[in-house]
Amino acid sequence: MKTLVISGLVLLNVILEATLFQFLRIQGIKPDFVIILVISYAILEGGAYSSAIGLASGLLIDILYGRVLGVNAFSYMITGYLLGQAHENVFKDSILPPALFNFAAVFVYQHIYYLIMYLAGNLLHDGVSYGHILFTLILPQGIYNAVLGAILYRYFLHLNGKKFMQNRLY
Repeated sequence: MKTLVISGLVLLNVILEATLFQFLRIQGIKPDFVIILVISYAILEGGAYSSAIGLASGLLIDILYGRVLGVNAFSYMITGYLLGQAHENVFKDSILPPALFNFAAVFVYQHIYYLIMYLAGNLLHDGVSYGHILFTLILPQGIYNAVLGAILYRYFLHLNGKKFMQNRLY
């Protein structure tokens, strides 16, 4: 049942990411709810689980909206795996780890994404400096995600504690 619920969350998240969540922009910066979902399960379940969520979400985004197939999938997968490695050392009931992890995840994801796009020669704006991308996109989105991720993590923590989310067959 847990796999079915998470799959539904991934599908709903990808659909809402391109439709309703576009209206949550502040100064042109949109929060990345895929990262929030990936990081919530990175803290709760670990790197393998969150990397699978990142891979599935990223692949759906690449197929439906992406310019290059696999870039988002790879970036979300690596981000979920790297940050999920610390899940055993994180106090899961605190609000601070989700905020810090979401900020770090945006930083890691965006760097992987822009590195791949740069190496593939598919950057949106040629001649845009790293400093410009860092200060106008990565840092504001990281702060936005940190705030929303800390809030939404409480809902994922509550959902993950439900009886139907246990992987038991009895």
